[in-house]
Amino acid sequence: MKRSFEFLPQQRFFIAAFCAFLFSSVCLADTSFSKIVGSAYSVETGALLYRETHEKLADGTYSVEYSEPDGRVFGHKTLNFSQSMITPSFSQLNERNGEKIEVTQSGGKLDVVYQENSAGKEEKASVKLAAGMVVDAGFDAFIKQYWDALEAGKNMDIEYLVPSKQTTFTFRFSKTTCVEGTQDGAQCFALSPVSWLVKLAVDPIVVAYDPADKSLLRFTGRANICDAQGKYQAVDIQYHYM
Repeated sequence: MKRSFEFLPQQRFFIAAFCAFLFSSVCLADTSFSKIVGSAYSVETGALLYRETHEKLADGTYSVEYSEPDGRVFGHKTLNFSQSMITPSFSQLNERNGEKIEVTQSGGKLDVVYQENSAGKEEKASVKLAAGMVVDAGFDAFIKQYWDALEAGKNMDIEYLVPSKQTTFTFRFSKTTCVEGTQDGAQCFALSPVSWLVKLAVDPIVVAYDPADKSLLRFTGRANICDAQGKYQAVDIQYHYM
């Protein structure tokens, strides 16, 4: 039986309180397709909030363009997987409010730059690379690398980089039932915080894959890019391959 996905009022309160606390994002480093478009719908209302268009630029480098429902572009991201598929370097700019993120892998560490909005101060820090560390869209590569173990029901913990806090938090990957309306036959996994405090802030992220080619079909959870007011909404992103 497939699960419905909704946030309780108490959880919405904590999400607002922790709006700069966690990031969850996706980009598809898949060389089989020239372009991948994700349509992000509001979990609460079903309205289209934005689209993200993923394209390959060069070996190991990918771009993501974020656009409003009317087509106006408001954000850009560039990912570089040349050093690691699981801990890529990336930069992201959200022109809605001026939020900026830069993560660069260098010499066994990650150099992190974060600016909350155009009026905010740029914050810099270095985070030491460690086993089990995942950055941004690297979770997609992590799932594919450990597909057999996860599909067999093994739970796996990771250290997920949170650029806004310039540190990592422990999350757990596990096999789960799919969100209602997901394509029949899809294999679904959940990414859940281990800390009880963070569990109060967010529901698990649920991702759905086509087991035939391990392509990502759907992402349900907190958006990785905020609205003009700086709020991160709960989204249901559905992917189309071109």
